Amino acid sequence: MNVFNPRILEACIRDVTACLTDLQKASVLLYALELFPIGRCSREIVENSVQTLLKISGIPRVDLTKALVLRAKTRLLAGYRTSAQQDLYSVLTRDPDNEDAKAIIHSRNLRPEMLLLGPPRFSIEIWTQIALFLPKRDLKSLLLVPHPISRIASQLLFRDIELHLTPSHEPTGMDLGDSFDDSSDVDQELDNWHHQRSADILTRILLDPQFAGQVYSLSIYAASHDLSQSLAFRIGMLLNALPKLSNLNKVCCSGSKNFILRVVRCIHKCIPNIQELSLEVADHSVDIEIPRFKHLTHFSLTSEGGDPTSIHIFISQSRNTIRALSIKNSCWNFLAGAPSLRQLSDFEFDGRLTTEMFLEIISSGCQLDSLKLSGSLECCPSPLFRQHRSALPFLCHLHIGITSLGRHVQDYDLCPSISEFIRHRTQLPWGALPALSHLKSLVMTVPGDLTIGLAGWLIPRSVSALALHMEGAAMDAVSFMKVQSFLCLLVFQISPGIPTSLKYISITNMHIPSAEIVVEYGFPHIRVVAIGHDMVEQWPYRRVRYHLKEWLESMECGDAVWRGVSK
Repeated sequence: MNVFNPRILEACIRDVTACLTDLQKASVLLYALELFPIGRCSREIVENSVQTLLKISGIPRVDLTKALVLRAKTRLLAGYRTSAQQDLYSVLTRDPDNEDAKAIIHSRNLRPEMLLLGPPRFSIEIWTQIALFLPKRDLKSLLLVPHPISRIASQLLFRDIELHLTPSHEPTGMDLGDSFDDSSDVDQELDNWHHQRSADILTRILLDPQFAGQVYSLSIYAASHDLSQSLAFRIGMLLNALPKLSNLNKVCCSGSKNFILRVVRCIHKCIPNIQELSLEVADHSVDIEIPRFKHLTHFSLTSEGGDPTSIHIFISQSRNTIRALSIKNSCWNFLAGAPSLRQLSDFEFDGRLTTEMFLEIISSGCQLDSLKLSGSLECCPSPLFRQHRSALPFLCHLHIGITSLGRHVQDYDLCPSISEFIRHRTQLPWGALPALSHLKSLVMTVPGDLTIGLAGWLIPRSVSALALHMEGAAMDAVSFMKVQSFLCLLVFQISPGIPTSLKYISITNMHIPSAEIVVEYGFPHIRVVAIGHDMVEQWPYRRVRYHLKEWLESMECGDAVWRGVSK
């Protein structure tokens, strides 16, 4: 009885090839590939083998063309038509009379002129990876290009859809930096364009399942009152289209309580697996009950007044899954015990800042990467900051804004204690103090007793986005001097300390008739200037309200945008 172990044969082949040169090993590998059964499952083996052969210097041209033909056959069987054409083009470039390549072209109904007229083209996969790095403005420009990348740009643009169901004449008070009052003037022509665009998108979603399946993010904006008397029809189209969005992952909804509830309940019924939910309630003093989403990781709520009980229950039910949380309601206290701060990486709260809130954040927020607190200060937190200087070890983004003080609050050590708390955190891209070498964005109040020249040197050299709030003597000086002369003096004193990397500057609480003065008298390298209601090229309300981040990034001022829960 003969017993044969195939492992012995493999060992013999390995021992023999170990004594060969690289070119001889390449010949053995190519011979083995010619005997290798080519199929869909063998593509990875052939790809690796041919790529290895191409890297060996001195390999004969005949062997090289054989390897490329084998890889072209494998790629065609796997459905990679474009990359196979690239291999065939390489073969015909080296050997124009190669019969194997011509046979493949004939059998697969390929066009020889596509191979011979120019260099190999990128595959759809490569173009898609390139387009993923482009901003939206460039993707919109690519829609007009007669090239396959135009279709790729269209798919990427419509991954994030915005629907405007009512005229945009009613600001909701979201924090976008400076406020713009020109939104009260309704551009009827522009609103009609948005209404028609929203209707066309909803119709496409209803009729084209492939288009609906590529939508990843949906933003819906509606005013709290329907002045056009056509909102009911648009809401009906929206509710019929929502079940078609099978891959929807992120939802942002702004409008009245009843409108938001109808949308959220429909999403909960047909798409319960969404991960990001952002709500902006336009009604005042209302309570909203949100159904539970088991896979929710990001939640944001902006409202005014009302009872926080239902929101407290909702967050408590989702505390095991939520990783980013934003609550903005100036009338609410911190929802103690509702969120699991130990699991949060991003937390934003705009409301009443109490001792209980600071204590829970400092003691439990060990995983926080981004923290933004603003509102009325109802306590004296400076002892907590000094006592827990090593708390929040992973904090990279910090914002603390005090809008008002409680009746009995007198915490003179607040700013020094916060300075000590963040002094050793050199990784902070948002914050204060020149010690923060990686700081990119800074919001700074210039008090009346601080000289302008010193204020400039307090700004770290790495800052590219700066917001200055002028107070006291700085404001009074404008009333006693001509604006132009004062700005010349201000720029002369502050410009030596201003970092050259600055691209964005915002100046508030100072009467400046034109933003062009700021650029002309000392800041020629600035790309965007924000002064109250005025810009060098004044932006329309819609741009600031809905597309601020996109436009600032296009002007190289992306550091001026807070990167938090509501992106």
